[in-house]
Amino acid sequence: MLRPDQYDKVAVFFDMSNLYFAARDLGVRIDYARLLDFLANGRRLHRAYAYMAISPDESSAIPFLTWLRRNGFRVITKPLKRFSDGTTKGDLDMELAVDLLSQAPYIDVAVIVSGDGDFTYLVDRAQRLGLRVEIASTPRYTAIELLEIADRYIDLESNLHIFALERGNHDDELVHEPSPDVLQNESNPNARPDRA
Repeated sequence: MLRPDQYDKVAVFFDMSNLYFAARDLGVRIDYARLLDFLANGRRLHRAYAYMAISPDESSAIPFLTWLRRNGFRVITKPLKRFSDGTTKGDLDMELAVDLLSQAPYIDVAVIVSGDGDFTYLVDRAQRLGLRVEIASTPRYTAIELLEIADRYIDLESNLHIFALERGNHDDELVHEPSPDVLQNESNPNARPDRA
């Protein structure tokens, strides 16, 4: 039986820092290939993007980035900036927004894997261009205004059984999760990414 949306073209935009904090708080490691399949949900995948700020001296990120690229992700990175007071910053919200809007003519659905409230205006603009926009995140890491404007909300926490790796599975550890220094773009590790 055919689903009405099975011919929709979908693009998935991963805010890797936001996803890292959510996974860390839930105590899970993520299988990104299974997560991507889950988010595509049987629709035609146009493209998957992964946005990461990385420390220039962090060599442990290379195998993870290589794995993402070899498995269909378009990886966009930016150097993590370190300030004199010891804080760090690495924000790729603008890059995600530009890529999403530039892909709008070629897709039917955009899935943003982030709960960052900074994306609320982006969602509104994308919807005005005719896209359906889905937000995939965990409830505690999702801004209320983003929940309210999304065409569909995908609760990652309630679907962990689909894409979370078992704790005993250490095969290709970097393939599934880089070290904390790679993805952490806040000086306060307990800060909510949607407040950045």
